[in-house]
Amino acid sequence: MPTTGALIVSGYTEAGYGAGPGVQRFALQDDGTVGERTAEAAGVRNASFLAGAGGVLLAVEELKDGTVAALDPETLAVLGRASTGGADPCHVIHLGGSVWVANYSSGTAAVLPLAAVLEGAQPGTEPGSEAGTARPELLSHPGSGPVTGRQGESHAHQVTATPWGTVLVSDLGADRVDVYFADSRVLADSAELPPGTGPRHVSLKRGFMFVAGELDGHLHVLRRAEMAPGKGTGHFWRWLFKVPLAPTEGEIGLAKEFFPSHIQLSEDGTKLYAAVRGPNTLVVLDVSGVEGDSPRPPVFLNLVPSGGNWPRHFAVANHKIYVANQLSNNVAVFDLDENGLPGTEPVQTVAFGSPTCVVLA
Repeated sequence: MPTTGALIVSGYTEAGYGAGPGVQRFALQDDGTVGERTAEAAGVRNASFLAGAGGVLLAVEELKDGTVAALDPETLAVLGRASTGGADPCHVIHLGGSVWVANYSSGTAAVLPLAAVLEGAQPGTEPGSEAGTARPELLSHPGSGPVTGRQGESHAHQVTATPWGTVLVSDLGADRVDVYFADSRVLADSAELPPGTGPRHVSLKRGFMFVAGELDGHLHVLRRAEMAPGKGTGHFWRWLFKVPLAPTEGEIGLAKEFFPSHIQLSEDGTKLYAAVRGPNTLVVLDVSGVEGDSPRPPVFLNLVPSGGNWPRHFAVANHKIYVANQLSNNVAVFDLDENGLPGTEPVQTVAFGSPTCVVLA
């Protein structure tokens, strides 16, 4: 696994979400544990997700009138800010000079040049004020699902770049992962999930897609296939199977709350890590059999407590997992053993108000 020099944590800052400091940067010790705090952002509100963008750090501000801010990754000073054109942005990536954002409540994906973010409101501007004049391009594919209260309309939850020149938009409300051409922004296809899945986050392993079902508690596996083999007419995603993000199906049904959040592959692609809110667990699946022409379903390997309450996000590096436990206001650090499995107890717990995202820098 790669080594790293810093851990950057973001979180909610306002009442109703769980007030915290917004964004902070921590040095990492030689053993990968978290050291002293070295920087804190001023005036960044409800920073629910972070992403690197060349020499800057992007933070989406999850507000009714959503914004995306560009920060200096060392000092966390605000360099610029732009509107996302929607409500409650919750995910962001940088791709080829463009910033892609998932607006959760509006159900749209927003695309705008990174330069437009940097040219927006400058340091000293009151948070929530006019964030520059740039208006993002909004991508919309409305839909709904069967889960009352959660799927009455589209809810874009993640934007993911692929190796094939497309961007995936996870739509929790419509049980779809929409596929857009990155250059033209045209909708190419939609990967359909079973009704009530609630796709939240995805992870790619060559021609396979793993999808965390926030509403059904399962990991879904899809395969990229040619529409007409050998004729060059394009591709589509074929749903293959699902497995519970628990030792058994029954444990999902018995749980009062069971909401998977983030998923991530191990560096060698043989394991998949998943965080589950409710039971507050880290789950590890063997996905080595998901490959080739005859893929096999993932196999449950292990789970451990997440070291806190409501594990919303995590990062894997330095033979460790850094887990953002939102409702217990802490980041838990776990060692990974030689088999890539986390220890049963965290080796360190770092206080942080309402953490939502952790990234390595």
